[in-house]
Amino acid sequence: MTEHPSKDTPVIREFWKRQNLSQKVTILFILTLFFRAFFSLNIGLIDDEAYHWSWAKWPQLSYFDHPAMIAWLEAITTSAFGDTYLGVRLPGFLCFVGTVILLYKLTRDLFDDWAAIFVGVVLLWSPFWGFGGYVASPEPPFMFCWVAASYVFWQGVREDGKAWSVKKTWIWLGILMGLGLNSKFIIALLAPGFGLYLLATPSRRKDLLTPWPWVGLLIATVLATPIFLWNHLHEWPGFKYQFHDRHTGAKFDIGRWLVFFGAQLLFATPFLYVMIALAFITSFIKRHEARWRFLLCLTLPSIAIFYPQPLWAEYKPHWSGAAYTLLLMGAGAIWSQGLVWGRRQVVQARSKVFTWGIGAFFVLLALISYTPFAYPWIPKAYKLFNPNGEWQTTYDFSNEFTGWEDLGRYVNRRQREIHAESGSKPFIAAHRYENTAQTTWGTKQKVYMLSSTVSHYTVMQSPEEMNNLKGQNAIFVSTEKYPADPMEWAAWDGCDKETLKTFRHGIHARTFNVYFCRNFQGITK
Repeated sequence: MTEHPSKDTPVIREFWKRQNLSQKVTILFILTLFFRAFFSLNIGLIDDEAYHWSWAKWPQLSYFDHPAMIAWLEAITTSAFGDTYLGVRLPGFLCFVGTVILLYKLTRDLFDDWAAIFVGVVLLWSPFWGFGGYVASPEPPFMFCWVAASYVFWQGVREDGKAWSVKKTWIWLGILMGLGLNSKFIIALLAPGFGLYLLATPSRRKDLLTPWPWVGLLIATVLATPIFLWNHLHEWPGFKYQFHDRHTGAKFDIGRWLVFFGAQLLFATPFLYVMIALAFITSFIKRHEARWRFLLCLTLPSIAIFYPQPLWAEYKPHWSGAAYTLLLMGAGAIWSQGLVWGRRQVVQARSKVFTWGIGAFFVLLALISYTPFAYPWIPKAYKLFNPNGEWQTTYDFSNEFTGWEDLGRYVNRRQREIHAESGSKPFIAAHRYENTAQTTWGTKQKVYMLSSTVSHYTVMQSPEEMNNLKGQNAIFVSTEKYPADPMEWAAWDGCDKETLKTFRHGIHARTFNVYFCRNFQGITK
């Protein structure tokens, strides 16, 4: 006889009670992914997303800032779905989903279901992984390859009798590492981690004496040849930038390292950061256990490089994030099972302090991060608490996702008008890669970057092409975030300024400065 929910019990509540833990987690994760998909399809692009999208319009074997994977993927999806938010963000979304699934499965292999649930929730809702996972950038395909390679390596070294063959493991690792190298160079730091684990595990040292790790290395190298070929054709700009220029030129500075540390606390949130740090320390203390030794060896190279980096040179706060992603599994185990060092109970199983501490930061930051996109309340809150203060549109981060389509329509219209009046079609220009990228997105035209600062745009703008622009008029774009007087960046006969303001729900959101400049004579700055 079929049992039906009683009349006084809501159907949804009855349905929920009948689901097992795995089913409940799956339902919650799917609902969250639907929310993420809806959000991604209704929010404008940030600067780096427009930058990487513009790469896809002119496909290359590689690019100045990063290898080409994100551009190749977006070239496919924008061909299918057009230059839309779906076309731009679909590759990143699919890679993010794949990363969540694989890391969930790997955490369950290493520890338990509750640890895996912890990892899944953090990936979906944390400021670093959760909000960062929306961005169409090299990170989503890189993180998928990073986690997938870690997953495959564990399948090859696990000690429960279910290990893959050495041949299968290293062929897959070669493929994933090669794809990862075409996404972001940081994945190379997994390779010494693999070596450390094999050397530190007597039963696996013999793997290095087989041909398969070296076959895997060969596969990865072959798959990475587009990077080397592009750099060779353009005098190695990407390698010079990634491995030298961005790591030199600064002096020893403890203050810079403290700013880096503060960024880690902000991105991970303090309670979660403590758990990640505990996971790293525990991986060393319990290195005799294969699962903890696995975490230690695969994260140690990244931690050893990126934590000292800010003392000596400029840095990006997310560079250590790949290591954190693997350490999340250890943090999940600590949350699920508790942590004991010797006879001392360091963390209680499912500690209320850490649960509520992490949850409180996630909820607060989620509200701050997401709600301004639905309605621009931050300007009103600013006026409420600081009635005499001067509001700047740059104070509201959500404004940066808006206005570029309006600008594009304005610039295209002004270009047509000037062409009709003068008989000469002005080219479009900006002075930073961010403005160049977003103006390209808005106008769907080629935009020139007039600056001696190197970006992919300046690398691809040949001297002959720039020389051919001399004598032409231009429309030059800047913003309140990156203001610029075109007379300071290039030689012109003169420039006339126009201002375009855009609004959200009647509230001023962006100010664009659009200059009509006459007789371009070359870049001066």
